[in-house]
Amino acid sequence: MSDNDKNRKPRTEKSINQKIASAQMRLNRLKTKEKYLSKSAETRLKIILGAEVAKAVGCKVDEVDKELILGLILQSSNISIEDKARLKLRGKRFLEDMVGRQK
Repeated sequence: MSDNDKNRKPRTEKSINQKIASAQMRLNRLKTKEKYLSKSAETRLKIILGAEVAKAVGCKVDEVDKELILGLILQSSNISIEDKARLKLRGKRFLEDMVGRQK
């Protein structure tokens, strides 16, 4: 044994409370990481949606007429089920035909 090994204090076993505290800290770090990743994924989806709306309107994102788009969306609650299905199909086709679209 070297001098360092002789001078070193033996490791003491962690108490149950210390183990619980360590596990709680790890859990909190993982929850924080999960929240960050979830928020990042949601933000990414919002950005993609905005870009797809701009593409459908035929302009840049900063040129989209937000009031018109929101008005159209609000008006959609007043249309028939058949019209909604027809519009949804039209939107689906548009997205399928979009070049370079990420799913």
